[in-house]
Amino acid sequence: MQVDGVGEVIAEGIVSYFAQEKNQKRAKELLSFITLTRPVQEGESSLSGKSFVITGKVAQFKDRSELKAFIESRGGKVASSVSARTDYLINNDATSSSTKNKTAKELGVSIITEEQFLKLAESEA
Repeated sequence: MQVDGVGEVIAEGIVSYFAQEKNQKRAKELLSFITLTRPVQEGESSLSGKSFVITGKVAQFKDRSELKAFIESRGGKVASSVSARTDYLINNDATSSSTKNKTAKELGVSIITEEQFLKLAESEA
């Protein structure tokens, strides 16, 4: 049931099917003709599942949209506002008195520069 799109009824049907010895034999026979490999997710890294907020000017990327695409291509998420679920606020001016910086400090969210982010992304690869 952990497979997307497979509910309780389908899961029970699969279990029931493979509980029968003849179906187990058939599956083993078919498996002798194929090789199963786990697909590597393109751009998968430990940035996967991390939440970022971008604020201020960017220097290493053409614009914020390009930085957002970079993060998302590596499995991260980009939000428009800082919350308790934010892992990092990317801001090249950590001393800024912006609302996002204040909120990040209040919530204990790490404020990092683009350069620090790129080091983080490189170490995750």
